[in-house]
Amino acid sequence: MNTPLVRFAVPALLVVAVTGMMTLAVLQPASGPTDIVGNWRSPLEVGAGAWVSLLVGFGACLVSAWVWALKPADPAAILFAVSGLTTLMFSAAAVVWLFAMPLSEAGYLLAGIINCIGASGFGIVMMCLFMIYPVKLPGWRWMMVATVLGFGAVTYWVMFGPSPDFMLVHPITFWEMVGIFALVGWQIFATRNDPVQRSIALWLGAAVVLGAGGFISTVAFPHTFGFAPLLDENIAFGFFLLIYVALTVGLMRFRVFGLGGWAFQLMFHFLAALTVLVLDLALIGILSFEPGAAFSVALLAAAAVYLPMRSFAWRKLTGQARPDEAELFRAVIDIALRPSGEERAGQWRRLMRDIFGPLEVKPVEAAVVRVRVEDEGTLMVLPGVADSPPLSLRYKNGGRGLYSPKDVTLAAQIVKLMRYAEENRNAYDRGVSEERARIARDIHDNIGAQLLRALHSRETVRKDAMIRETLTDIRDVINNAQGSEAPMEDVLADLRAETADRLEPHGIALGWTLHAASGALLSRQKVHALRALIREAVSNAIKHAGARRVEVTIRLGNDWLELKVADDGKGLPAQKASLGNGLGNMKIRVESFGGEMALESGAGTSLLARIPVFEMAAE
Repeated sequence: MNTPLVRFAVPALLVVAVTGMMTLAVLQPASGPTDIVGNWRSPLEVGAGAWVSLLVGFGACLVSAWVWALKPADPAAILFAVSGLTTLMFSAAAVVWLFAMPLSEAGYLLAGIINCIGASGFGIVMMCLFMIYPVKLPGWRWMMVATVLGFGAVTYWVMFGPSPDFMLVHPITFWEMVGIFALVGWQIFATRNDPVQRSIALWLGAAVVLGAGGFISTVAFPHTFGFAPLLDENIAFGFFLLIYVALTVGLMRFRVFGLGGWAFQLMFHFLAALTVLVLDLALIGILSFEPGAAFSVALLAAAAVYLPMRSFAWRKLTGQARPDEAELFRAVIDIALRPSGEERAGQWRRLMRDIFGPLEVKPVEAAVVRVRVEDEGTLMVLPGVADSPPLSLRYKNGGRGLYSPKDVTLAAQIVKLMRYAEENRNAYDRGVSEERARIARDIHDNIGAQLLRALHSRETVRKDAMIRETLTDIRDVINNAQGSEAPMEDVLADLRAETADRLEPHGIALGWTLHAASGALLSRQKVHALRALIREAVSNAIKHAGARRVEVTIRLGNDWLELKVADDGKGLPAQKASLGNGLGNMKIRVESFGGEMALESGAGTSLLARIPVFEMAAE
């Protein structure tokens, strides 16, 4: 059954067998295989170099075999698998020189040939890989032929020429690495308009810098130019294991949209460590510093020079910077307060372009509940806000990047902020609309009707009284434009002055008593009811009672507003009063608040009313 697991099992068993045999050979004592009882070498005797080499070969070969098993027909996966095999060849062959039991000259010769073929073959295979992955470069077939024949011929000459010298494999691998770097740069340039492929190219490039670049800079480069290696060759093999971990992610393209930024971060951190190492070695070798002092100076130089350069390079390479929170808040509020929905939608799209720099912004017909990323990071979808339909943002930063989880978080925060701003704007608009409706209603129901009655009144005194009442009502409308409650003291002061002005021409004295706490408030509707009751009672006293004095008593308690307007006139039949002069309408209005009103007539007339301070619950 040709499944990935079956395909992987065969090379995996071979790798385990080879690594197992090499492990036994490493632990074999110098006396040979006959002396095996209690004389095996301990792992500490062998040294770290052998175990690093075996681990690198074992891990690289298993990882590359698994990638091939998943994609057996993919040329890139096939080349990747071959690179793992070559890594096992040069790393395992290098362990031979760490055996305690010496080998024959032919054995060492065979190990040298395997090591040389593996080292040079790794560079050849990696160059071929970068010629076709992530995209096929122009002329890749001819470049492959030239690479295989050229470096293959040089490697053969080094091994079997007139003067064989296997150590010359280091200059070969050095120049192969130069070719790999050039191809990586070419891939990044070739994929500049495809964010997915470009992210993979960046990831592969960072993997090479971390892995093969680490080995070349510490071993092959110094040897090529006649210097001693900075690290033991077997220890430096550890860099190669990083390649296979990183390349596996890049080749399989799992969750690739977060890799571009990680590639830069890994590369920068590696360069920081390498800078400190190089400065440290230079200070020790050139200035003869003590190791501790040299390391401190190297760290200081890296912090002063490298880190600012790293920050600048990061901003340039990624083409993005986190927006200023204060500026972002201002932009969102500015959008929310735009007068028309069309303006808000246009400004919202412009803000998304400024923050994420997409190549394409389109409306989405389907409902979108939350921010999400699709198409391997090339597309981010936003829910509808600011009178704009849901939007799709494709190709971040002009096609130079992919959307990451950080972008999703940022976009979600902006959407939430915009919704909050919209809710506040809608609440403000509702308040403005309600206040306009209140003013219009008051003018229509009260002021308009009063002016109309004054216009048709034939009595000059009555006309003047109506005009004064209308002016008071206009003042009340203006004063209450900002709130639903009015201070009792202000309302009653105006009403007392109005009442005194009405009674004075008729020779009627006014008594005014108020029992209310200082600063007490009363709803606007009940202010109107109170004013209407007092006006109507005073009008009756003037027209019908023949009174010499009117007493107005107002009590405002915790639950009830009580009013009594009494005159000392001849009295008025309650039925007649209740049916005319607007008192019937006043009674209906008071009862609509859950209150009660009555007239008492005897030695004068008294109007009594009780109005609840708070709205009464409907039964």
